Amino acid sequence: MLDLAIVIVNYRSWPKLECCLSSLDHQKEKAEKVIVVDNHSDDGVLESFIEKFPWVEWIKNDTNAGFAAACNLGAQNILNRWLLFLNPDTRLPKDCLQTLIPYCDQHPDFHLITIKQLSESGKNTHPYGIFPNIWNSAGLLRSMERLILYPDQTKKAMAKNPIAFPQWISGSFVMMHKEHFDMIGGWDDRFWMYCEDIDLSKRAADAKLSRVLLNEWECLHSHGVSSRSNLETKIKTKAAVIKSTHIYIEKHFLGNNKRWAHRWLKFHKKVELYLLSFIDSSKREILKVLIPFWRELFSKGF
Repeated sequence: MLDLAIVIVNYRSWPKLECCLSSLDHQKEKAEKVIVVDNHSDDGVLESFIEKFPWVEWIKNDTNAGFAAACNLGAQNILNRWLLFLNPDTRLPKDCLQTLIPYCDQHPDFHLITIKQLSESGKNTHPYGIFPNIWNSAGLLRSMERLILYPDQTKKAMAKNPIAFPQWISGSFVMMHKEHFDMIGGWDDRFWMYCEDIDLSKRAADAKLSRVLLNEWECLHSHGVSSRSNLETKIKTKAAVIKSTHIYIEKHFLGNNKRWAHRWLKFHKKVELYLLSFIDSSKREILKVLIPFWRELFSKGF
């Protein structure tokens, strides 16, 4: 057994979760503990999974508290040296943990660790990025910034080296020592979904902890299963992306940078959603969710 605890947050991702748990059960060397926090799926499926996977520790949340809060709930009583947060729509090769943990044990300067993640078609999904700043909440500007100011952070540069050091790593696979998780205060549960991984990485960076991408290990990752379970959830999660970006700005930006970052994000997202609403009615619904949020945010003087 590996001195490792794995925490998975689930919301109606049952087929993918089954594949994920099966891949963990078939590891050549298994984690000592696997915990699944179910975020109130409330669809009658959970009990059958508890029966099917008795070696898993199941935690039933009485509400859909979001990813960060559920991760904290799963991790709160863990005593293992290593802690891995894993999405339910991932699958690990059989020898992944057996070789990854000893390798990381030999590199104490590796702190927050992720591995290459491939889509079902075998495409690299690049689970990392650069930290947000006043303007780069727009995708095109972010790509240009990486190319011009951070050439070592481009997808091409990150993918070509066995070991790379992104500014932030995706929450779909984050492994670290439990002591480091506790040191930076865990996940910030103000983020219901999205940006919580960027925030975790930012606080790790502030604490001088490295963020590491190991390209010689890989897993499969099917994006967006929980967030696309139905139209209502899709609208809620897409709005949460923008809300979470504002929360990140509020937490990590200062002075005029904070003020203008809030304004720029609101402006370009409002224009984008309005224009797209003519061809996709869900964009109109996302906008309806965001308008009262923006009204409350900007009543504070932003």
